[in-house]
Amino acid sequence: MSAKLDFADMLEAARGQSELGSPPEVAIAQQWVAAAQGDALLSAIALDILAHAHQHMSDHSAAQAAFRAAVAAFLDAGKSSKALNSLVLLGTSFLIDGRPMLALEQWSKALVSARDLGELRQCSKIYMGISQVYIGLGHDETALHYNEMALKIANNLGDTLLQCETQLFVASDYFRLQRYTEALAAIDNAEHWLGVPVINKVWSAEVIYYRGMIHAAQGLLEQAKIELETAYALSSQNENLWGSVHALSVLGEVLLQLQDQGCESVFRQALALCIQVSMPALTKRCANGLIQLYLQQNRPEMALPLYAYLFESHQEVTQHLSPRHRQRITQLETRSRILQLQRSVTEK
Repeated sequence: MSAKLDFADMLEAARGQSELGSPPEVAIAQQWVAAAQGDALLSAIALDILAHAHQHMSDHSAAQAAFRAAVAAFLDAGKSSKALNSLVLLGTSFLIDGRPMLALEQWSKALVSARDLGELRQCSKIYMGISQVYIGLGHDETALHYNEMALKIANNLGDTLLQCETQLFVASDYFRLQRYTEALAAIDNAEHWLGVPVINKVWSAEVIYYRGMIHAAQGLLEQAKIELETAYALSSQNENLWGSVHALSVLGEVLLQLQDQGCESVFRQALALCIQVSMPALTKRCANGLIQLYLQQNRPEMALPLYAYLFESHQEVTQHLSPRHRQRITQLETRSRILQLQRSVTEK
């Protein structure tokens, strides 16, 4: 019995670390899944950890399979709140994988459970997910609207972890809207919550990455260079491919403007990672940066093969919200607002 309890405690600790951006290696998580067989709750926790491990390496299909299995196992174990959390994460995985409508399907189910369970925190996370769908549709103001609602819930709950995460989302919206002063203020707020007492290696790198992006946009290139190099180093140490690719891509653009000789190797490294984890938009940016570099250097023969990447990234299918999905988003918003009102009335 003691060995089982020790294993359970170890899994719970690993699950917490996984949600904070530091999952174990996939092979280790797979060993835990095998060791947990026969116990629904332990299996669910191990599967959730495995999903995070796959997601950390941008292996989306494997992550989605593991999150689905975790949801089912948590329900078998009678842990509805934990099943809800894995369901929300499944939606996020679909979104990162470029399938926003499937993400909305998961979040629609999750909102029903969140309403029944009184889980306002999950409502906030679903709002953040919906904001990313609108970003993909080019509706940045609407994305900000949903993230601001998510932040309001986080503030009302006094949840420092959620406050940090939502501030990062809000900062990203402000950046796209070119509201740089407000973006930097949101980053400062996120950094505050990051240490009270939140420790998340992914978010620590993102705080510095966003500062680098903002300063690059403001023309503060030398400062941006240092910040982006730091963000890449932190993401690389944490073996986070998403963070590494994004930091390198923007760093390459900064070095190109600075006419830094390291520009080519950074773009090449970023391009290789983009192809590895299938990020078409960033692949295009890196290829375009290299093309500019080679044309400036009068080396058109090096630029020519890179145009194929630009062509491929133009083949992406444009996403549109159907009337059914627009109605679903409205229903999600209405349900969570009712839930928040019910909670505020209960607390009075």
